[in-house]
Amino acid sequence: MSGASQVRCVLRARALNGESPVWDERSGRLFWVCLREPALHAFDPRTGEDTAWKMPAWIGCFGLTPTGAVVALRTGLFEFTLGDGSLRFLAPAPFDSRRFVFNDGGVDRQGRLWAGPMYEPLEPGDASDAPRALPFWRYDGAGKWHPGTAPVQTANSMTWSPDGRTMYHGDTSQKTIWASDYDTETGTPSNFRVFARITEGTGPDGATVDSEGFVWCAIHGAGKVVRFDPSGRVEREVRMPVQYPTMPAFGGEGLRTVFVTSANHTMSEEEKRQRPEEGNLFAFEAPVPGVPRADFRPLGT
Repeated sequence: MSGASQVRCVLRARALNGESPVWDERSGRLFWVCLREPALHAFDPRTGEDTAWKMPAWIGCFGLTPTGAVVALRTGLFEFTLGDGSLRFLAPAPFDSRRFVFNDGGVDRQGRLWAGPMYEPLEPGDASDAPRALPFWRYDGAGKWHPGTAPVQTANSMTWSPDGRTMYHGDTSQKTIWASDYDTETGTPSNFRVFARITEGTGPDGATVDSEGFVWCAIHGAGKVVRFDPSGRVEREVRMPVQYPTMPAFGGEGLRTVFVTSANHTMSEEEKRQRPEEGNLFAFEAPVPGVPRADFRPLGT
């Protein structure tokens, strides 16, 4: 699977920063976000229809619930209800939102939400000597966040093995993905080790796993999605028709389709005109199915 001819465009989204695709089995739709629009989207591959809900601030990752989602905005964590489009405040962000935003994250197999940061100051010339890297956090409910990793500057590549006992997370800035042992009872990672180093493009972006425990990761700036075996060896590469793929997710019937978001916000207007596919949503068929996702479940429920 190395040719872009096997990859098809399923939605001409032209997203500034498409990210965080999550398949919803209940509705048969792919939820995804445009961080910088900012909006939460739901794409129906059966009809080609894409529905968008505008957000009041930068949106990073999210977790689906039976009635909607919990969304990590620059201004904090909110419960979003699909029925009326309302937002209910749950918790403040665990960082200075003038300097950081939420970026990548996900829900573990037990329903806990994790979210990582990205250094994105409102003042581009930020001269503060405060740290520019922070950890991934686990949301413990009741407004509480718990730091769980070493600091990262651009959080990405968060996913879990099929049995939930290995957690993966990355930092695009360090061009590294780490693996760690994961206590499914407490949601605590330990024994961190380097899983893969990515020297191409900007580095590792979003990731997911398949039913065989292989890790699929978008390589931002290198125009491909890479499948790593559980030891971190590259098993195959899928060439994308865009330079800036951002994250893969399994969906569709039997979870056998890989959907891939992409971005164009780093491109000039002339580059966007010359390469109109950048920012679109793509799909290709996978050799094995993905793993069913978990709903976000507040602590104790």
